[in-house]
Amino acid sequence: MAAPRRIWHTRFAALDPLLRPVPLPAGGVPLRSGPDFGVLTRTVVAPASWRALWGPSVTYRLSPVPGEDAAAGVGALLDAWDARRAGDPEHDSARVVTWPSRDLAVAEVLLSRGFAPEVALAVRPAAPVPGHRVPGIAVRAAREADVEEIVALRLTELEYAALVGPSVRRPGAAALLAAETRRGLRFGARILLADRDGVAAGLVAFGGTSRVAPGDGTLPEGRWGHLGTLAVSPAARGRGIGRVLAATAHRELGLSGVRGTFLYYHPANPLSTVFWHRQGYRPLWTTWARRRGGG
Repeated sequence: MAAPRRIWHTRFAALDPLLRPVPLPAGGVPLRSGPDFGVLTRTVVAPASWRALWGPSVTYRLSPVPGEDAAAGVGALLDAWDARRAGDPEHDSARVVTWPSRDLAVAEVLLSRGFAPEVALAVRPAAPVPGHRVPGIAVRAAREADVEEIVALRLTELEYAALVGPSVRRPGAAALLAAETRRGLRFGARILLADRDGVAAGLVAFGGTSRVAPGDGTLPEGRWGHLGTLAVSPAARGRGIGRVLAATAHRELGLSGVRGTFLYYHPANPLSTVFWHRQGYRPLWTTWARRRGGG
């Protein structure tokens, strides 16, 4: 394993200086094809749970460590993975592979085997935030009294995201969103609302900073802020409200001295890709999925 991981690290550094090799998951099933190695894992979530809103009930993941030729190695591992499949595909499932966004040679391999880019982890190094204002819009912190409006905005975002990514609009989604929003606000979740004439026209949720230890994950070591949901009501779009919300969140996170911020967006969403790239983000890791695949 040492030699492939050295090759892996060198290749990642050439693609993007912020990339770090991700630790292989514990407890998975090993997969080999010649000099190429991978680990297979299976994750199951309850269909009526909060997590089930953001992906399939069953996820099969390949974590590949290819040899010298990454594209050929990932292709060989995908073929070996397919050869192991038994039985009929499960209805609510997907096969996924997460790989550096800028590795176009591997992207071609994944596309040729029926995978599509579903989620991108994007990063924005800490930088000054230009001021933005929209006449008639006031940005304020959300309160528990705002839960109904927050849920309405999040449902709108969920319905749109379900068209272009792994999100799923399941029965009981509104109740799950309401419960999670109340829980978050009680425990200090940071949600900003764009208030227009007493009505919430948009929101952004952002997390406190987290410290990444060396070799511990998909981000370089240091303190990072996280932007979660950003949603603007359809009637209020195109006025700069999303840009104001993002800038306000970036300023608040910047006060705590973070190395940068990260978020997840759907590459197939024509609004997200343009918007977040304009806010200074670039994709670092992309999760590719082939839906309804068996394990």
